[in-house]
Amino acid sequence: MEGIITNFEFPMLARTVVLVMICAWASLLSHKCISNFNDGARPVFPELIEKRMSRAEFAVVITGMGFGWVLAGFSQWLGTGLIACHLTLIATDCLGAWSPNKWVALGIGAGYGLLCAFGTNVINQAFMALPYNFLNDLTNISTPTLPIFSMFPAVAIAGQFGARKGIGTGVIEAIVYILCTLVGTVTIGSINISLYPYTFAMLAGMICLIVFAAKGSSNSESVETDAEEENLFSKNADRIKSNWKYLCVQGALNALGIKILAQAYQPYILSAAVLSNDMTPFYIAMVGVIIAFIPLIVSTSLATGVYQAVGLCSVMLFGVLAPTWWLAPILGFAAEFVEIQLIGLLGKLLSKFPELSKCGDHIRDGMISTIGLALTIGAFLAANATWGEVGIMLVGAFYVVNEVTGQRLPKSAVGPIAAVAVGIIYNIVVALGFIVI
Repeated sequence: MEGIITNFEFPMLARTVVLVMICAWASLLSHKCISNFNDGARPVFPELIEKRMSRAEFAVVITGMGFGWVLAGFSQWLGTGLIACHLTLIATDCLGAWSPNKWVALGIGAGYGLLCAFGTNVINQAFMALPYNFLNDLTNISTPTLPIFSMFPAVAIAGQFGARKGIGTGVIEAIVYILCTLVGTVTIGSINISLYPYTFAMLAGMICLIVFAAKGSSNSESVETDAEEENLFSKNADRIKSNWKYLCVQGALNALGIKILAQAYQPYILSAAVLSNDMTPFYIAMVGVIIAFIPLIVSTSLATGVYQAVGLCSVMLFGVLAPTWWLAPILGFAAEFVEIQLIGLLGKLLSKFPELSKCGDHIRDGMISTIGLALTIGAFLAANATWGEVGIMLVGAFYVVNEVTGQRLPKSAVGPIAAVAVGIIYNIVVALGFIVI
């Protein structure tokens, strides 16, 4: 089906084994307070480490903060066919938190990996058994993803450096996008080069962003940290470095997982890139992700002594870049090791380049805004394909209710979940005989 990956290069057995290992290991590291995926939940881990909170209290908080993101991961799978990190690593954060010991953490993590691997087949069979199989309609969710997501640099620039520069960057990106669409391909000798519009538009925007950030940092004063904060950061950096073996194994597994598509990061971007046979948009997006999350991950890691389950995200980029599947875990292990050794230095560098540090927050906001908009539009398209105007109305109602009740579901999840709800309601109406297909 267009928009959803169904033909995988690597067999189901291989992907299942790797997914089980990823989930088991992530659950163990969450249990041991070595790493977790949910950045928002990371500051809670010291409460358990320093025994200010019982494990049961800790687990309740971690689960409450992660439940909505697990739903987001499920919706990502429905829209792409890929098992996203939000579906695996957010859940293993919770499973590790609840586990009374390391063996239980490993066991239930492995069990959850099996559930993710085989549960997708069960869900596929369930869709086929419905009076109306709307799984193909859900492929529309990812249709607007790349065109809209490619504009995230312009949104980030507008947020950090003002509307004027943001609009200017947006115009540059739009011109590049249109030119690539009109030209299509460029022939150099006997080589035909496809000018994918979203690739070059995103690249143009990222170049503008880096230029503005570098120029802004040169005109700003560095941020100084006091002795107490410096000591805390040093202690927590040492804790992270002492767990390098655990973390590097996790980096190797994550790199292997994304290489064979057992697990996905940025699944909407990755699936679109795989299906278009052009991985460049994913590479550029990952560079943006790495820049965006370095300030957040480095600061929360140094403040808590707990690392990110995917590190600084470079393991995911190296995993996809690896020329062979067996090189992916080697590169992932090495990338994670380098990250860990540089964690303290990165913290100091961020304090010296404040605009570059701030840039991460704005890139992240730009990514969230554009992907949220794209998935919302895609959800309307999917609902329209399933039930026409009624579907559009239901998705709109679902979106508005979520907004007025305080966004109980993340914006990236509410649209796809609403589209699924439309499909379920439509099938109920069909089963009751009110609509004849």
